[in-house]
Amino acid sequence: MRQVISGQLGDFARIYEENVEIVSVARPKARNCEALARQLSRSHQFLRLQWVQPVDNPDAPKNELPATIDADTHTALCDEIAEASEMLGELMGCKRIGVRLESLNAPMCPRFHADQVPCRMLITISGSGTEWIPNSDVDWAVFADLDSMAPPIQANRPIQQLTTGHWSILKGGAWQDSFGGVVHRSPHGTGERLLLTLDPIF
Repeated sequence: MRQVISGQLGDFARIYEENVEIVSVARPKARNCEALARQLSRSHQFLRLQWVQPVDNPDAPKNELPATIDADTHTALCDEIAEASEMLGELMGCKRIGVRLESLNAPMCPRFHADQVPCRMLITISGSGTEWIPNSDVDWAVFADLDSMAPPIQANRPIQQLTTGHWSILKGGAWQDSFGGVVHRSPHGTGERLLLTLDPIF
């Protein structure tokens, strides 16, 4: 299993290759989205937003985002969410997308785990990206020990990290019977994050 890093949205189709576990595509940074993260940090406000939207409705996020967000930032976030939702819907052949937008100052998922979903898109708008372990580097005995917080990684292998700003699709445990899903966790470093998560709904 391997990761595909690209600058082309068309390469997301490679997630269907049997030996690919992650496709991560570099995107132009949305400065207004990053500005929102700084605003939230200064004001000590934290977003915890979750909703389901049709993939073909670019206006769907407008009704979900707080009215307190300034107009430029609001537009940038709506555009980012709508574009990512439409792309993921076309790729997966689904009509609805589950969206979660959260600002975090502590690990949301501190233990390495695999999501039991077909796939998930993670977009770290600001802060450190999600940590993950390539399938071939996972120590499965440690991973199976639910009482252990130790990273389930083979000796002398590095923990990988998704790049902030990239759109990254991770295969989940429900993708196929022969693959248990990408093993990942929230980063353990200090600092705040603004994380956008999208799930196809079938």
